[in-house]
Amino acid sequence: MSVHPDGVEEQIKRILKEESSLLATLEVLLGKEAGVLQGSDVTAIERIGANRHDCVAALIRLEAERSSACKMLSFGAGPAAFEKLLSWCDRNGSLRRQWQANLLLARRCQNLNDRNGAVVKVKLGRVQKLLASVRGSDTPAVYGRQGARYGAIAVRELGQA
Repeated sequence: MSVHPDGVEEQIKRILKEESSLLATLEVLLGKEAGVLQGSDVTAIERIGANRHDCVAALIRLEAERSSACKMLSFGAGPAAFEKLLSWCDRNGSLRRQWQANLLLARRCQNLNDRNGAVVKVKLGRVQKLLASVRGSDTPAVYGRQGARYGAIAVRELGQA
């Protein structure tokens, strides 16, 4: 029994369409996340983070499905394998165009995610500085190879109960 390219083309078309939809959803979520990160609503940050995580998990499942198809059809693994699969089953080039559009959308998502990550990094730095001032120490709480803290942590009485 041999596998016909038309059947594989339909499967890949479904995967790429679903991937496109998920990437569009992720792009919207990352845009909303940028707004949420400007505030201090922890619940909203957690909620949007969970939604983003679910979307990324679905994208990972689709990548695994695409990879599995490549391996099952003896095209190998990795981006080159998917290119071989497309060359075999994409007669009119529509799958390749959708794949390229998905890659562009994924790059936009990556840029948004990087921007949001930079905001989180800045906020985390502020929190660490505040914690250091509460502790009465400018030395960040970091650990060495043996697990001992670098720098002395000053104990500072903040009040009495």
